[in-house]
Amino acid sequence: MMADSSINWLFVDLNSYFASIEQELRPELRGQPVGIVPVDVDSTCCIAASYQAKAYGIKTGTGVADAKALCPHLIVVEARPRLYVEYHHRIAAAIERCIPIQQVMSCDEFACQLIGRERTLQRATAIAYEIKHELRTVGITLRCSVGLAPNRLLAKIAGDMQKPDGLMIFEHRYLPQSLYSLQLGDIPGIGKRMEERLHTEGVNTMRQLCALTRERMHTIWGGVLGDRLWLWLRGEDFLEPPARPLQTLSRQHILPPDCRTLDKARAVALKLLHSTARKMRRNDLWAGGISLQVGFREHPTFACNIRIEPCHDPYTLQEHLIAIWPRVPAYIPSDLSVALTHLDGAPSPDLFGIDPFQQESARERVMTALDSLNARYGLNTIYLGSIHEVRKEAPTRIPFGPPPPLEEFDDTADKLRTPRGPRGIRASDLGETPAKRSSSG
Repeated sequence: MMADSSINWLFVDLNSYFASIEQELRPELRGQPVGIVPVDVDSTCCIAASYQAKAYGIKTGTGVADAKALCPHLIVVEARPRLYVEYHHRIAAAIERCIPIQQVMSCDEFACQLIGRERTLQRATAIAYEIKHELRTVGITLRCSVGLAPNRLLAKIAGDMQKPDGLMIFEHRYLPQSLYSLQLGDIPGIGKRMEERLHTEGVNTMRQLCALTRERMHTIWGGVLGDRLWLWLRGEDFLEPPARPLQTLSRQHILPPDCRTLDKARAVALKLLHSTARKMRRNDLWAGGISLQVGFREHPTFACNIRIEPCHDPYTLQEHLIAIWPRVPAYIPSDLSVALTHLDGAPSPDLFGIDPFQQESARERVMTALDSLNARYGLNTIYLGSIHEVRKEAPTRIPFGPPPPLEEFDDTADKLRTPRGPRGIRASDLGETPAKRSSSG
């Protein structure tokens, strides 16, 4: 065992990632307040903001109308998820030129486990600066904050403490005292509800949280998560148990005005189903159930859950969803949620019935060929006719966890879009010419 000051984890957190990529590709945006939005309408919210925009109080989740009130010269840019995932892979390659990545936490967060002499404070710090240097080779606007700590949780917290382009270190010998300046909400896993529960227990500061006994934290959290957190705050290093196998896969979508009819909504629901089924196939899973929810602005949400014979075939899944749809009330739909439930591995062949593999082999070959062609030439190069009218709706977004594979993105959805100013002014109207899209995408 090494000295108490040994560092076991290095956490890389890209700063204002989506906005930085846009500023990298479009020099006229550099130094400007930029808000990234999923769609270019004032009713949506910012999913990212440049540091120039953050200086005005704009952050993730700020409504566009509120953001423009805070910063009248805000430049609103529609997100291009595929580009962000492409850069994600380049950034991962740059980090791995310095140290292997143990786990991709999200599109802009990477956890690296240190071994041997890398765990000394001097060498861990040197690796952190090597990563910062390599990141500049990917893009001159890209910056990252790095956290060094005895365990992954504390390394992530450290990476959040000094932004942009910071480096923060927690040493084992100074724990938990070095955490006292934090707020309770700075700890991943302590959300609004948990913070309220802690307040009712008389815990209002990090000092008070760290003073709790392990048994008390177990009680407050209602299980072993409290024990784990107690140990992590003291620098103990262990990872969570393996995640439970996937039981459900789902996708949700808020319908735009031109899709708020039952026919269009059904087509969008089928597209969500096909997207979810692709992810299911990538994980070698079969679905034993389907769930559909349809929301309405002025009526209760419709929900239906059915069990089905284990199925791996999107044609059959589509037939089940089409059979459910007539039950949907004839109101104006506003949002959708489609889920595949009761996921499991491939069923065992039935010795006295029809082999599911043999029954679906022809359709399976078709879907395998379709997936291969779309992976090579772009999503929805070939698609089922049921989604023809809405094939550009519900595009793939970047989730909070690891990003989806590049083949899940429609190439045509990420064409270069000209940002609009607060009054709908295009940069080109101001005499500025947007940079051409690079060959990298």
